Parts: sequence; C-alpha cells; structure tokens
Amino acid sequence: MADKNVRKGYLSYIKRLVSYVKGARSYLILSVIFAAISALISILIPFWAGRAIDMIGKGDKERLIRYLLMLLVAITLASLMQFALNKVNNSISYHSICRLRNDAYGKIRKLPISYLDKTSAGMLQSMIISDCETVGDGFLLFLNHFISGIVTIIFTLIMMFYIEWRIALTVLLCSPLSFAFAYFIAKSSFNSFKRQSEIRSRQTSFISEMTSDYVSLNIYGAADRICTDFDVINDEYRKTSSLATYLSSMTNPGTRLVNNLIYAAVALIGSLRTIGSAMTVGSLTAVLSYANRFTKPFNDLSSVYTEMSDSFACLSRIFTFLDEKEINDDLSEKNIKELWDPKGDFELEFVNVSFSYVPGKPVLNDISFRVPSGSSCAIVGPTGCGKTTLINLLLRFYEPDSGKILVNGVDISSVPRNVLRHYIGTVAQDTWFSNGSVMDNIKYGNPDLDDSDAQRTAHSSGADSFIRKLPDKYDSIINASREELSEGQRQLLSITRAMASDPSILILDEATSSVDILTEVKIQRAVRELLDDRTSIIIAHRLSTIIDADMIVVLENGRLSDIGTHEQLLVRGGFYSRLYKSYTA
Repeated sequence: MADKNVRKGYLSYIKRLVSYVKGARSYLILSVIFAAISALISILIPFWAGRAIDMIGKGDKERLIRYLLMLLVAITLASLMQFALNKVNNSISYHSICRLRNDAYGKIRKLPISYLDKTSAGMLQSMIISDCETVGDGFLLFLNHFISGIVTIIFTLIMMFYIEWRIALTVLLCSPLSFAFAYFIAKSSFNSFKRQSEIRSRQTSFISEMTSDYVSLNIYGAADRICTDFDVINDEYRKTSSLATYLSSMTNPGTRLVNNLIYAAVALIGSLRTIGSAMTVGSLTAVLSYANRFTKPFNDLSSVYTEMSDSFACLSRIFTFLDEKEINDDLSEKNIKELWDPKGDFELEFVNVSFSYVPGKPVLNDISFRVPSGSSCAIVGPTGCGKTTLINLLLRFYEPDSGKILVNGVDISSVPRNVLRHYIGTVAQDTWFSNGSVMDNIKYGNPDLDDSDAQRTAHSSGADSFIRKLPDKYDSIINASREELSEGQRQLLSITRAMASDPSILILDEATSSVDILTEVKIQRAVRELLDDRTSIIIAHRLSTIIDADMIVVLENGRLSDIGTHEQLLVRGGFYSRLYKSYTA
C-alpha cells in the first residue's frame, strides 16, 4: 500500500508540474522534435560505422569514404540538435519554475494570518527559493534525458532486431533490471531527501531569525549558545544529506554493473555468431555499440529517477503549501470605492464579540460598544487583555468566534478584506518599510499622491525635520533593516505614511511607544490634526495620549470593564482610575 501511495504521489506531482508548462507548449513541441531527431541521427551512427568497418575488410574505398562522410554529417547534426535541445529545455524549465515560484509567493497573500503566525519566515523563504530551485534542476534533468532516452531505447531495439534478433532479445529481457534497481534505491532515498528539505527549511529559518536579532543576542551574551544550537541543526542536516546522497549515489554503480553484465553477454553471443560467420565484424561492432546505447538510457533514466527524489520531496512541500486553505475573499480591485464614500461618516460597532486563538481559551468575551462617526475611541487595559486582538478582528486578520463587527451598520464579514482595509489606516507599534526611497514609502498607501503633497504631509507630521537631514533627503534609500533611521524616526515616518493615505478610519496601535517626549509632542500635534472629524481607535500605554479621546473603553481579562470619558472614568474609581493614579504618581 505504501509503494502504491508513493507511485501515486509521484504521478500526481509530475502531472501537476506539467500543468506549469502550458505557457511554453511551443518550446515543448520543439524539445520533442529536437530530442527525436538527435536520437534518430545518433542511432544511425553505429550502423554506418559498422558498415564502414565491413568496407575496410572488403577493400571498398569508395563506399568506405561515403560512409565516413555520412558519419561526419550525422555527428555534426546530432551535436547541433543536442545544443538546440539543451537551450529549449532550459527555457521550458525556467519558465515553468518561474510560474511555480510566482504561485508559491502569491499564495502567501491568500492565506489567513493564523497560518502565517505559526509558520516561520525562513521556512517560506527556503521553500520559495531553495525548493523551487531544486525542482527546476530536477525538471531540467528530466527534460534532457526522458524524451531522447525513450526514442533511443525504441529505435536502438529496432536496429538490433534488424541486425541480430537473438542478441536484441537478450538485451531486452535483461535491461529492465537496472531500472528496477534504481526504483528500489529511489524509493529508499525519497524519505531522506524529504527530511533533508525540512531540515534545510529549519536551518534557513534559524539563520534568518538570528541575524535579525543579532543585537539582542550580543546584549544577553547568547552568541556562543546560538552557535551551538546551529551546530546541532547543521550536524543533523549533514547526517540526513549524507544518507540521502549515499543512497542516491548507489544507483550509478549498481546499474552500471547490470549493464556491464549485459554487455558481456552480448559480446559473448556476438563473438560466437561471428566465429560461425553468421555475423560480420562490422555488424558485431554495431550491435555492441547498440547494446551500450540501449542500456545507457536506462542508466540515465535510473539516475534521473533517483536524483528526482530530492525534487519530489521539495514538490511535496510546495504543493502541500499551495493546497493550504485560502481565505474566502474577493481580491479584485474593482469597485473598491463604491461601498462607502471615503469622505463620508464612518461608525464602528462591536456586537457581542468573542474570540480565542486557541479553542477553549478565550481572549475576548462578549465585547460590545459603539464608536460614533468622527469620534476617537481609546482602548486601555493591562497587557494581554485583548486590545490588539480587537484591532486584528476589525482588520479581518481573524474572524470572531461569535458576534459581529459593523461599519456603518454593515457586517464586515460580508465585506472583502481588501475593500475594508482600503478605508482603514493603521500605525502599528512595529514599523515596516519597503526597500526604496523615503518618498516611495510615504506614498506607499497612496501611490498617486503628488510629491509636493507628500512633503506637506511630512511637514505636518514633523517628519520633514529629520528627512531634510538625510544625505539625499526624500530620495534617500531605506529598507526593512533598522540601520538608517532611529526607532522614533521610523515611527514618525510610519505616521506620515498613514496621513498620506488619507484613511476614513484610523487605528493607532502604540504609535508613540518608541519616541522621546519632544517627538511625542510633535506626533500628538500631528495626530490631533489627523484625527479631526475622523473615526479612530487608539491603543496606548502612555495615558497622556488618550485622555483627550471622546470615549475610553477599558478591558480587563478579555471583558469590557468600563466605558466613558476620562473624567467619567476617574469619578467611578475603577481600574482606569487606579491606572491613571499610578501613571501620575
């Protein structure tokens, strides 16, 4: 049953991979033609060589020269066909793997956040880059050997039967032994290659994580310990790779042993036939060459089959990823602005919302409150009470276990995620920027914005003061690393980006957590301008940033503890009052 499943898996992988060749069908047709012509011409070379040898024995110089010229032309044409075949197959392989890699990369945006939360970035990087590359190498190896190998086997067998059927029958009956041996090795090495691919993914993830947190590692003196952990993973990879390579490398000597025995049998039978004058020396030479050519494709295909075990292991991971359940959503950009007027009123309402990341361990429990249009709502509470989770639900990164969230009376579960997020601007605690200029990042959410308007936005937010000090000002290149800008500058730039996108609803999630007091004053002034007549939700530990909010929602242990203005909550003397007294003290 296990063998049947493996074979079924191989066939399904091949069938699915072939579907990626659709855009290169013309190249595939050329590949078949070039492979067939190259194989046919190569088949004629031993036959004409045998005839040339016989002409030497007969002393027929004229026919000898004719056969030699035919051999020269055939060898030249075969070489040209092989060159063209390799070039076409390269195009097919790279075109197909490009489409496969695009699908794998595009799959990321179609997956729920819950999947990406539990999947390391290194695993995805390894799969999209390394695994796809391995599949491409295996596919190219397959294209280079499969069609020409099949044609060679068929026509070589025909020629051998034409010259001496007894020898042809001997070769035909014995040759599949080498392929059977290779199949056994490939079946044994598949699991090792699959394990190797998984460890390589862990290794990539580990390296990515450690290099991104290099400063923290040195602060806590963990560099040596991390090196030890890497040695463990590296040694595990060495052992698995060694086993996989050892098993796959057994194919060549094993099949060559079988093929050499077949060759010896052909030589023995042919010699006996030649001694009895049933065959000429030239015919024996041709048959020996054909016997070698007949077994060579078996040897090549066997090696391909074994080497492709690594590709199959990588394909298994890629197709498993591609088959992950996607979020049910409309990802088109059509009619984005037709649901609500971006300049209109936006009212938010949470109705009996409950949610848990892990079943049975609720994070939010029966949360209900309404944020009127144009008002600011601050959410406060102890760490882990569910503040950021509320934002994640509003952005539809997750779906509530029960209850609903309404925007202008419309349940957001019926609104495509990209449409919903078009109306929402977010300034998160963790900043991120694309590799590009400062101007490109400011206009990231609104690419059509004029440069002059982007600069005015930066001036309003206070970011213009440090941008002007950069070497190339707004044309200065920044990236996802944290080298060019300080944390405070990055956060200020993030707020500028949100202001430039001109959102209908604004979310500030710890937007001033990494800035100094003077910068915070600048940000608060910019935020007040940004929040003017705009529905907003603010999460902050610094109470100075939320005391002016129109309403404050207090969460405790995943439940709504209290709601009201700053003054109202102080009078009630609840959690917020204690929190504020601790803050002012």
